[in-house]
Amino acid sequence: MTDIACDTVTLDLAILRVEILYTGGTFGMVDGGDGLRPRTGIGGDVADLIDAYTDRFGIPVEFRYRELEHVIDSAHAGPDTVGVIAEQVRAALRVTRSEGGTPPDGVILIHGTDTMAYTGARLAFELHDLAIPVVLTGAQIPLGQPGSDAGENLLLALNSIATQPASGTFIAFGSRLHPAVRASKRSSHDRDGFVTVRPHTPPPGPIASPDTGAKAETPSPVGLFTVFPGMDTDLLDAALRIYHGGVVLECYGAGTMPASAAAIDAIRKATGRGTPVVVITHCDSGSVDLSLYQPGRALLAAGAIGGGDMTREAALAKLGHLAGFELTAAELRRWMTSNLLGELTESPASH
Repeated sequence: MTDIACDTVTLDLAILRVEILYTGGTFGMVDGGDGLRPRTGIGGDVADLIDAYTDRFGIPVEFRYRELEHVIDSAHAGPDTVGVIAEQVRAALRVTRSEGGTPPDGVILIHGTDTMAYTGARLAFELHDLAIPVVLTGAQIPLGQPGSDAGENLLLALNSIATQPASGTFIAFGSRLHPAVRASKRSSHDRDGFVTVRPHTPPPGPIASPDTGAKAETPSPVGLFTVFPGMDTDLLDAALRIYHGGVVLECYGAGTMPASAAAIDAIRKATGRGTPVVVITHCDSGSVDLSLYQPGRALLAAGAIGGGDMTREAALAKLGHLAGFELTAAELRRWMTSNLLGELTESPASH
């Protein structure tokens, strides 16, 4: 987590160049009488905010503004949405190169807060090869409404690119910049609505990725299942069948769950037919160690993969990203338990 003030730019910049993609969310919503809904055509509002940034810091901003064809409430975001956003970002950069223009210093994505951490984490993997920062931002209160935080959040996103022009995917919100692979939304109304749940520890060497492997024509769906007291095993079995690309299993503590014979058998059958099961903890600190308790050892014996201290958003994003490649079970296990972008503090103790 990094605190970035909206009143100081530390670099001596002649001009700041950014690509801006508006995807929807509270930032640009209006109330049509039936609740807040996203609206299109907010480019003029964004331009006014950028003018205010230039007035405050004396830094001209050269920007290109785009919108998704269908802007959405981020509650409707899914894996396909992330794919569209990633392609839009790459397409914008391709256009700049083809026109012989100066590459942007960064990309700003205006996105709804509800699924911003999920989208951000997935984009971190999908766009890991970009040499510029990708910064997501949004708002708890729409533009134009009393107390709106939209303008300050956009200025924070601009400032984060101006002051810390490192590659990677981040969330700029409230007063802080969060690495997307470690961020979660923790408040539905606070101005600092996001937190960096665990330390961001990027690997010491170059980013590794299975990108050179064969891509699956139609990636299999992945899902998240949270265990709870009184859990019906039929629910877990259904999730394992529906999300045959893999399931992130959010467990208690160090990786325990109601480990009935039926539940363990459902997991064993799923891993046996090629559906990976990745175990994470619902705790905000600490890590999974499947060797510690008997239920964890039962999960390990059934073929589950220890997810270390990954957040639910990062684990789901990473599993979804890897599901897009034609990997063997052993290869997928190796990639899931390797720290690729700082999403893991260290390799899981038992995997």
